[in-house]
Amino acid sequence: KILERYLSHGEPSPDTLRNYYSAIDNYLQWCRYNKRHPLKITEYEFTYYRDMLVQLKMKKGSIKSKLNAVRQFYNVAVKLKLLAENPTDGIGVKAYEPNDISPLKFLQAAQLEHLLNVIPDDGKNVENIRDKAMIMLMALEGLRTVEVYRMSVADVDWQVKTIYIHGKGHNDFIYPRHDVMAYLKQYIKLRYADKQKKDPYGEPVFTALGNRNKGGRMNRRSIRRSIDKWLEIAGFKKAGISCHMLRHTCASLLFAKKLQVEIIASILGHSPEVCRKTYIHFCQAQRAEAIHQIAEFNI
Repeated sequence: KILERYLSHGEPSPDTLRNYYSAIDNYLQWCRYNKRHPLKITEYEFTYYRDMLVQLKMKKGSIKSKLNAVRQFYNVAVKLKLLAENPTDGIGVKAYEPNDISPLKFLQAAQLEHLLNVIPDDGKNVENIRDKAMIMLMALEGLRTVEVYRMSVADVDWQVKTIYIHGKGHNDFIYPRHDVMAYLKQYIKLRYADKQKKDPYGEPVFTALGNRNKGGRMNRRSIRRSIDKWLEIAGFKKAGISCHMLRHTCASLLFAKKLQVEIIASILGHSPEVCRKTYIHFCQAQRAEAIHQIAEFNI
């Protein structure tokens, strides 16, 4: 409960808490195995924990997430005066090597149109309408998988035409395109929701169809699996290409419209600095595509 007060301005999501508690618990187990009291760990000793995560060949993002959780644990210990200083400060993970960085992946406007068109839509197949609505929210509105997962019926205001988004670290309203809102409304009218199931976020928008959780909130794994299926059918599924690529697609479409970086940052819920880096990747990808097209001519 003490840690909870210091995360996300005192209002961390259940997912955030679960991830933090899991990472801290793993760290405490490591301390017990190595017979070290966590409040007596030195900065040098903590580097052994960091090195262990690296040796396990975990993804850099996962290592950073785990180290950050432990760092927050020690930040609270310092605030409670259990420690004079945080032994994890300054202990991070090596930056990505150039060959570890994959180029920014996104769909061009015509490719996104193709992806949406491969989903059969007779106005009756709830699964197809659901999946298409999720793809539209990600690719046209820039939502993350977790934000689609958390979306509830009460978050949608049909009169004002807004959706309240339970975001990553902060919440905000979006003003979706008319066609996105219309398609979402069509889906909600058709889909089945089991209102007897307890849900911390309220009545879910996107519900499962399987017998095990029929009418309950779709989990993130199911959302990824559904979208991966259509990426495969459309011919876009490759290693590293999944839901988050649709968010990159939204960013690329916005950059193509030459909107100010600050406006795009606001839409995506990023800092302007992060968006500038994304813009650089976008320009590089556009340049590579142009060169590829030129190479197709006989010069």
